[in-house]
Amino acid sequence: MDTQLTHLSRFGGCGAKIGPGDLSNILCGLDIPENPNVIAGLRGFEDAGVYLLRDDLAIVQTVDFFTPVVNDPYSFGQIAAANALSDIYAMGATPITALNIVCFSPTKFDVALLREILKGGIDKMREAGASLLGGHTVDDEETKYGLSVTGLVDPGHLVRNEGARPGDLLILTKPLGTGMIISGIRANRVSRATEERLTAVMSTLNRHASEAMLSAHAHAATDVTGFGLAGHLKEMIKESLGADIYIKELPHFHETKDLYLEGFLPRAFYKNRDFYAPFVETEMSGFLTDLVFDPQSSGGLLIALASDDLAAFSREASNLSVDYWVIGCFTKEAKGKIRLV
Repeated sequence: MDTQLTHLSRFGGCGAKIGPGDLSNILCGLDIPENPNVIAGLRGFEDAGVYLLRDDLAIVQTVDFFTPVVNDPYSFGQIAAANALSDIYAMGATPITALNIVCFSPTKFDVALLREILKGGIDKMREAGASLLGGHTVDDEETKYGLSVTGLVDPGHLVRNEGARPGDLLILTKPLGTGMIISGIRANRVSRATEERLTAVMSTLNRHASEAMLSAHAHAATDVTGFGLAGHLKEMIKESLGADIYIKELPHFHETKDLYLEGFLPRAFYKNRDFYAPFVETEMSGFLTDLVFDPQSSGGLLIALASDDLAAFSREASNLSVDYWVIGCFTKEAKGKIRLV
């Protein structure tokens, strides 16, 4: 059980993700099956799919899994489950059921590792109030774990990644830098205190953050994961809005800047920067400007909120012990662009 779990993978978590833009190219020309009850599907690039059951009820479905991001198997299970559940919360929905997705080699690794991974996931599902219905396991030398999750939502309260308005504030509910910290963990360059802080944040459900955004009537939201802050914010503005990010307000984990300066950058960082840099405008350079491209694992919610609703959000966030930062605002001009100011 003392195996370095992050070394069981060739990719170490963040780097194995299909890059931004790849999915569009892969699906180009394919006839995607849909019917009129699909109110959020592939075409909108939402965090989850939404299927209308009746006027006041819809199911929300998502799937996510990845390779180990921390060394403790129980913690990895919790993080992977929280990450998969996050798409449901980002859309203002409530998770109800989940299926395990497991890739593991019982001939290469002690099955006690897998038991601990699954236990972590089960405990996080229990915290979310979701029922585990089963799952599927593949014999694979590269360990992976995650969930397929189904949730419920009133379509009238559905929160999409589109819908932000000029003047809306941009709220973030978890610090950035998980990709760099995970790279440092794999190289044994991260302190125990920072790894424990990282684990605690990544394993925290976005449940309460979702409740706070719903109480304040958020206009739009998404969760920040593999495409980084810039990538997921670009999904929110598309070509209809602009956004200003106050880079000095960006929260990040202790040791992130040191790891950045030492070159501990995941491969997905370079993919994100190559793809999204043309949409980012800045006269600055260095750590804070590159932080927006860092791929996140089980990141926070990114919320568009009217400035008049900030007080209500703040009260509910305080009641629910949700950390948050006002990191920018949406703008009418510079459509399709993210300005770092």
